[in-house]
Amino acid sequence: MRKIVALFFLLSTLTLRAQYSEPEVKNLIATASEKDLVVQCSRFLQENFYHYADLITNRLLEINPESGNYNYRKGFILLDKSWDYLNAIKYLNKATKAIDRNYDMYSTKEDAVPADVFYHLGRAYHLDEQFDLAEQNYKKFVELSAPESELLPEAKKRIVQCSVARRLMANPIDVKIKNLGPTINSQYADFNSNISIDGKSLYYTSRRPWEDKSSENFRDPMLNHYSEDIYQATLKDESVWNTPGRISICRPQTNESTVSISIDERRIYTYNDKSGIGDIFYSDLKDNKFTNILAIDKASVNEKTWWETHYTVSPDGQMIFFVSDKKGGYGRRDIYYLERNGGSWSAPKNMGGNINTWSDEESPFMGLDNSTLYFSSTDSSSMGLFDIFKTVKDENGVWSTPENLGYPYNNVGDDYFYTHTADGKKAYLTSFRKGGLGERDIYEIDIINPTVKNVAFLNGQIIHLKGKPIPDNSYITLKCTNCADQTEAIISPRTRDGGFFYKLDKCKEYELAYYYNSSAKEPYRETFATNCDLEFQQINKKVLLDDEEKRILPFFKYTMEGLVADKDSGIPINNAKIDIVMKKKSVELLTSNATGEFVPSILKGKNFGDKFEYQVTVSADSFLTQTFDLNIELGMDSIIKLKYLLTKNVKEVQLGPFLILYDLDKHNIRPDAKIILDKVVQVMNENPTIKIELGSHTDCRASDEYNEALAQRRAVSAATYIKKRIKDPSRITYKGYGESKLKNKCDDGVECTEEEHQENRRTEFIIQK
Repeated sequence: MRKIVALFFLLSTLTLRAQYSEPEVKNLIATASEKDLVVQCSRFLQENFYHYADLITNRLLEINPESGNYNYRKGFILLDKSWDYLNAIKYLNKATKAIDRNYDMYSTKEDAVPADVFYHLGRAYHLDEQFDLAEQNYKKFVELSAPESELLPEAKKRIVQCSVARRLMANPIDVKIKNLGPTINSQYADFNSNISIDGKSLYYTSRRPWEDKSSENFRDPMLNHYSEDIYQATLKDESVWNTPGRISICRPQTNESTVSISIDERRIYTYNDKSGIGDIFYSDLKDNKFTNILAIDKASVNEKTWWETHYTVSPDGQMIFFVSDKKGGYGRRDIYYLERNGGSWSAPKNMGGNINTWSDEESPFMGLDNSTLYFSSTDSSSMGLFDIFKTVKDENGVWSTPENLGYPYNNVGDDYFYTHTADGKKAYLTSFRKGGLGERDIYEIDIINPTVKNVAFLNGQIIHLKGKPIPDNSYITLKCTNCADQTEAIISPRTRDGGFFYKLDKCKEYELAYYYNSSAKEPYRETFATNCDLEFQQINKKVLLDDEEKRILPFFKYTMEGLVADKDSGIPINNAKIDIVMKKKSVELLTSNATGEFVPSILKGKNFGDKFEYQVTVSADSFLTQTFDLNIELGMDSIIKLKYLLTKNVKEVQLGPFLILYDLDKHNIRPDAKIILDKVVQVMNENPTIKIELGSHTDCRASDEYNEALAQRRAVSAATYIKKRIKDPSRITYKGYGESKLKNKCDDGVECTEEEHQENRRTEFIIQK
């Protein structure tokens, strides 16, 4: 984006762009005189080539580290190039020794600096939240500066902002704000964040290098920044984001920057300054990839001679808000809007002096209620730079006086690109503040008291039976059946995962129809109604997409059927107790009938794709109590059948299928054996009267004496493992049998595979009582 900064006195119009490369500047530094370096540094500063000016300034400070002129340059560059206010304070303080209104930035003899140094020192203290020192320096600048200085109104505004910052920081808002961390943010600038309406997708811009280093040759010569690219991250679970990826339209040599996204995420709006001024573009999703970047088709928004930086469409699609510095506004950048009238759009209208100020307004965002507008402003009612404000439209279409969201939504640095989820419980913003990872970072806010009210919201999902993306031409129609206007709205699902969303009216009845494509003749239909009284209501809908049948169908109704039987005879067990446990808490307790059957209800209300992990403990008279793992992922089978086979609690019965194996000539417990031993421990703890003998064995590949000793060591290691984990360890006895009880033909002299030998290296478990 265009950067508005206060520079040194402009002496001439220079054309340095593309005239120098970094190696040429470094060669100049190595060979030029101090006088030539001062001249070239001054030219670079006047053209905003801060990176090159910084390289030269470093050399000038080596020549004369006490020069007020050179320290002034360094402090100014640190602030405007990288917002390094802490180091800027050090340099700017060294530059305040002598002030001269006739400051000559081109002279090597010049040791004085302009009064502007106090303005920039005030900025640095302001960012460091040292408000008394910031005010002192702003006031000193006002006192010493020329009356015609363009910085004078800015300094007076910033004095007021220091008072605003003190007041807001003394009365913080009760919200939780956190940096999204290194998964999303980087050591570079990460900004222009946009959250999807369901909170599952985050789009943002980053100036980070490409992994293959292809972006190295395309750094911005003015600030040494990498090109801007658009990244997208998806939510892994409620609090963890997947690693973000660049979207397909990005190129290492060009800037692509996020502006906003459509509600179905099939269109992304971007900013690009390739026209030389700055305009709004868009890219549409096709085959799950964003394609060509095109200028928006509203000539009244993109105008050749003006700068447009932001563009967003309201959730109901009836309003467009954009930002422009076009002629006739109230300040530098103003917010404008267009309204849809039938099939056409109105001419742009300025939001008016109640919203726009003589400063800059940026990044408007309309909430789901279609009446709350959030935006950022650098007006005197902010804490410093951009702060986030909100204004609410009343029933007469009049916007309220904007309200600063307060601290910690806002801080003394930039805060902008505020967006929130449908329910208003989570918001995201771009911010420069203390503790960040890079120049700017993206933050998440947990809002304790959401302000989204008087709204109903359709939150649906079409789930592909095979987990694939949804076809581009699948769609949904929505009709209000008790409204005066019964026009069908067409809703496009998010192709990545089938999510679809729509703002609903309260106290209304609706009909949904799901179309696989435009040729579908008998779509699945369902009806629902919205509540009249709830402040916020979310209507959740899920359906399935069958590619083979080319249709969308309702979710299955899942049921579960279980059977308990004798492991040896297969005879059903009557009156068995079945305890279904999740996360160590019993969720359902059942008893089998005369035919051993039981019917759990744990799947009630569950849907396709849901995953669960249960433990099922089954007990019956004269049988061992056993616990089974039950891991479920609901799919195409609507009836889930369970069968649990219990072992009789009688003497000299092998406890199976428990069996552990050993590596050749080893007696240590392998990781796979620990799993089995833990199950033996569980059985013994669930059946506190049983006694077990461990019998350990070897293969034939050693002498009888050696194998008897090895088998005994195996028996001891297994028994010791179990004894440490059960009550009454005396219930475990053990014996090593050597190679005397081989399970197969692999005796001495018989050639066997390693797999066959492995069968003999084992420990078995026998119930003694």
